[in-house]
Amino acid sequence: MTTGVVSLSSDLKRKKWMREGLVQAASKSFWAPLTGSTKDSVVFQANNENSSAGHTVVFDYDGNLSGKAVKGKETAFGKGEQKKKFSDKVTVERYRLVVDNGDKFDGVDIGDLQINEHSDSRTKLGDLFIRFKDQAIFDAAQGTYATQNDGLQSPSHIIDLGTTFDFDALLDIEKTLMTSNGFTTGGVRRPLDPFTYYKGDGGMYGEEPCWLFVIDAAMANILRKDTAGYQTIIKDSDVRGANNRNIRGVIGKLGHLLVVQADQFFGSTLGTTSGWGLEDSEIEIAGLRQYAGTNPLTAAWTGQDGFDYAHANLHSRGLIFGKSGVQAAFGKQPDYKYQESTDFGIKSESAVEFWMETRKTNMTAENEKYKAAKVSALDYGVIAVDLEVQ
Repeated sequence: MTTGVVSLSSDLKRKKWMREGLVQAASKSFWAPLTGSTKDSVVFQANNENSSAGHTVVFDYDGNLSGKAVKGKETAFGKGEQKKKFSDKVTVERYRLVVDNGDKFDGVDIGDLQINEHSDSRTKLGDLFIRFKDQAIFDAAQGTYATQNDGLQSPSHIIDLGTTFDFDALLDIEKTLMTSNGFTTGGVRRPLDPFTYYKGDGGMYGEEPCWLFVIDAAMANILRKDTAGYQTIIKDSDVRGANNRNIRGVIGKLGHLLVVQADQFFGSTLGTTSGWGLEDSEIEIAGLRQYAGTNPLTAAWTGQDGFDYAHANLHSRGLIFGKSGVQAAFGKQPDYKYQESTDFGIKSESAVEFWMETRKTNMTAENEKYKAAKVSALDYGVIAVDLEVQ
């Protein structure tokens, strides 16, 4: 009786390895619980397996009607409102993450070629891929990453808190989000469409619309020190429930704001200002970045040369999300690649190859636009919140 050995060149074997590695690492992702395949998710992910480098993945959105009524016997036919249609598209590019396997592992061939070597590599590559994808979402949302076709997507709407972040500030932020008046940068727009989170108690209160407010450790520290407001009230907030625990770092909920603390970025990034590409960062820990200076367009960000935590004008940038804040577009599915050295295969390297792009949702009106509650040509589902923390 013989044991069949699937060749290393088999697509089935390689993709199975990659799926296993990604599944094992997915639990570490900040964004995984907030990602879905519909526009109702904070991160709207679309997959098109036919798309390779340079191809586009299209996102479609429908608008609601807003037309006037026709009174009495006045002729109504011919006055029908045109349905509003919005769309966005993202061009994907090929990326590869590579690991040097070093010398051959001392493994026994049990029907799976170089099993020790590849199980270790796929685990590490899967972990790195999750951090790579998470950081791509953080950078796109913060407005620091330059997409392949659209360049730097600076925030269209910013709330600048100055140096104050307390309970009253949270109330003012919620008012600004509901009325769309009071943005430091950006005019009146349609309020962010809140996403639904599940309280886990079932019944009529099982679902609740909210905006997700993602802050870093420095912002959280300042907020928690607000003895007059935050410490008095937030201790009674209820963030329990099995589904809530899927969202990491929950601090508390105020009105329609669900405040969550994210990790801080650790790693290095090329350049001295915003506008880098996905390929320009070495990511040790994925998370939010800070900028050192008063102008986020000219300041150095965390991980760049010139960034200094001791800077006199150190700023944190938090993010408020509604539905479809960020788009994650994937073309061909991640593939595991392996190549031996020319010296009789004494060494080898492994890689995960994938086609992707991330960007903030910024829609184009296909026909009619909204006059006041604007949704096109702006950041559809995310607002930046800047705070001077030092």
